[in-house]
Amino acid sequence: MKANVSEFYKKHFLGLSALFVLGNTVITAPKTNADQFNFLGFLVAGIISLAVYFLVYLLPFNRITAVMGCLLALFCIGDAGISFIRFIHNNLLPETKPFFIVLPFILVLTFIAFKTNEMLFKFSVVSFLPVVAVILFFFFATLKDFNIKNIFIYELPNLEVFYKQTLPYIKSIALPSALLAFFSKTSGFKKGVSVSGFAIGFVLLGITILNSVLLFGIEFSGVLDYPYSSAGSTVTFGNLFTRMDGFLYFVYLASCIVKCGVGIFAIKKSRNKFVP
Repeated sequence: MKANVSEFYKKHFLGLSALFVLGNTVITAPKTNADQFNFLGFLVAGIISLAVYFLVYLLPFNRITAVMGCLLALFCIGDAGISFIRFIHNNLLPETKPFFIVLPFILVLTFIAFKTNEMLFKFSVVSFLPVVAVILFFFFATLKDFNIKNIFIYELPNLEVFYKQTLPYIKSIALPSALLAFFSKTSGFKKGVSVSGFAIGFVLLGITILNSVLLFGIEFSGVLDYPYSSAGSTVTFGNLFTRMDGFLYFVYLASCIVKCGVGIFAIKKSRNKFVP
């Protein structure tokens, strides 16, 4: 990508990076068996993710890194796709055969695969503001029911416990951050742009995790399959009990599509190292 083009899509890439970080983690976090040290593990994973990002960005783009990029892209596509499809099947369409849920998602990814980076950038910038608005809306709509004591830590964790709380975020944030760095570098964006987008996404993801933990407590959040969606379902409108969590489905769809899209274009860029 030419420098002037990457400069033009700078704001788009900020949105893309933020949505990429949300990815499928926004659907499932905090993970099962989360405890009082979970959010601390999330914060530490963020620091590790930034370190991984800078390290990968400094690596040269050659056949070895291209293979690594492809493998990581396949992991991210599979992880995001499976999480989204499972959520739709378990939470929305339990009576529908998985094939009819998988097929539309595959068709969307196939459509993306035949388009250029610019299409994904435009989708990201259009989706980013509504996603931010939805996340902030649910946070402030449930604010009155928060219990700040739910995030208090009264003792230091031992290494094993802390490792178990951090590991899920290493898998869902730190590893994908390497793919984001790979895609950013091969697309001609400066690392500062992508890191800024990563930071925005990390803050938004932190808000969604806090939304569940402050509302339900970490123990209860840790046994829910989809804590953030459950938090959204508690929001009412007026005197009617109207489930508002439908707005969260757009957040999930947009973030998972962006994460899969980045993986697809990373594979396409890697292919150029092997196919003239």
